[in-house]
Amino acid sequence: MINQIDKEVSMNKILKKILIITGVALSVVVLFAGGYVGYVYFSYSRIGDKKLDIDSKVTKPSLSTNEEYKALSYNIGFGAYSQDFTFFMDEGYDENGEKTCGHYGKAKSKEEVEFNINGAIKAVKDENPDFICLQEVDTNSDRSHHINQDELFTKNFEEYDHTHCVNFNSSFFPVPLYDMHGASKSGMTTYSKVKINQANRVEYTISDSFSKFFDLDRCFSYHVMDVENGKKFYLVNSHMSAYDEGGVIRAKQLKQLNDFLESVKGEYVVICGDYNHDLLTFNPDYSYNKENRPYNATLRNPDWLNDFFNDKGESPLIDGYKVVCSDNSPSCRNNDIEWIQDKTFVCTVDGFIISENIEVVEHHTILTKDGNKHLDGFAYSDHEPTEMTFRLK
Repeated sequence: MINQIDKEVSMNKILKKILIITGVALSVVVLFAGGYVGYVYFSYSRIGDKKLDIDSKVTKPSLSTNEEYKALSYNIGFGAYSQDFTFFMDEGYDENGEKTCGHYGKAKSKEEVEFNINGAIKAVKDENPDFICLQEVDTNSDRSHHINQDELFTKNFEEYDHTHCVNFNSSFFPVPLYDMHGASKSGMTTYSKVKINQANRVEYTISDSFSKFFDLDRCFSYHVMDVENGKKFYLVNSHMSAYDEGGVIRAKQLKQLNDFLESVKGEYVVICGDYNHDLLTFNPDYSYNKENRPYNATLRNPDWLNDFFNDKGESPLIDGYKVVCSDNSPSCRNNDIEWIQDKTFVCTVDGFIISENIEVVEHHTILTKDGNKHLDGFAYSDHEPTEMTFRLK
């Protein structure tokens, strides 16, 4: 009887210890979670509209109606997206309609970031464009091992005027737990062989949900240059929201972009960017629709991808502006799986918006090569550079 009582007392002590340890552990988790939410909330602020500093180096004072110019747009994917890289936030569908999801939270190594950035630099230099618009250019981010990519690019394009516009200055993002994304500082970099007289940042509407604390502080930047005939040339660098299922936020961003286009109507305008919309399906310049899909796509669209044009081929842009995009090669791959030609989902979300007084001479998507899997396409990023040669009318 005494032994039985001793056993019960001993068991009660063990249970008490377990409950105490469990309670302490839960308290620590709650305190940590509450502290983290407070840190994220109180450290959050939007950058807002602001004047950009211009690193002025060129002497060419203006554009001419007698010359051809070349513009290049390239989302360099913060140097992480090697051909075998997948991203934990990217979801898609396989050939059976089952959901797929990427893995990594940051670039695999510092060496891999350097390889991809140097490859992207070479790809751009080989084209010798007059105007360059880059998106997802990290300057001090955990996800890209704190390599200042704007600085690396600028060392190779010293004959250009240059701006950098911050659109991502996030708190530490502790997921995925096995490869934390961390804190990020990133933006859009723009180069011009013509003197930039004025440059400004204009913020886009973003989600008001909790995701705003970790998504880019979306914006566009515009750069004003003189034209010999007395008009102005506006070069715009834009990066619209991703991970926006249903495209609600992007619709608001397009409205803001239209407001800007209305304000500069009559001037020369070229917008370069990543629109995170399918620019080809229902585009009246092509014949693609849901049955005849770009690049013979058989996989279901990832949930984030919406069409820029409606099923009647109508554009959301105001009159006087049009989209210029290419179908010779896709400009973007999904990152739920690594790059496998004819298996990875691809689309075209990168290109140009131009005013009606711009004459397009030629445009195409550039197929990058010599990536880490030695495959053609998407060698240094999940995007490809897009290029347009044009004249001012």
